[in-house]
Amino acid sequence: MRLGEKSISMNWLDSLKIALLQEDAQRAFEISTNLPEEGFGDLEEMLQARELISQTTALLKQEKEKVRIAMQQIRVAQKFLQD
Repeated sequence: MRLGEKSISMNWLDSLKIALLQEDAQRAFEISTNLPEEGFGDLEEMLQARELISQTTALLKQEKEKVRIAMQQIRVAQKFLQD
């Protein structure tokens, strides 16, 4: 493994960590779906990536639930205004 390969995967991991800490679901999704072409340096990096992708999935599920609730509230308000 060359030094550049490790820094690319570490940058990928760091970028995903930052997106998750900021709870930026869109950015986390974009990063998690664009794995480093060079792969990961070692097993530990792969395990970190797996955990971060799992956290991204959980964040996306939370966002989906928030959107579902907001849509439900809009429907209730719409129905109220139409009556």
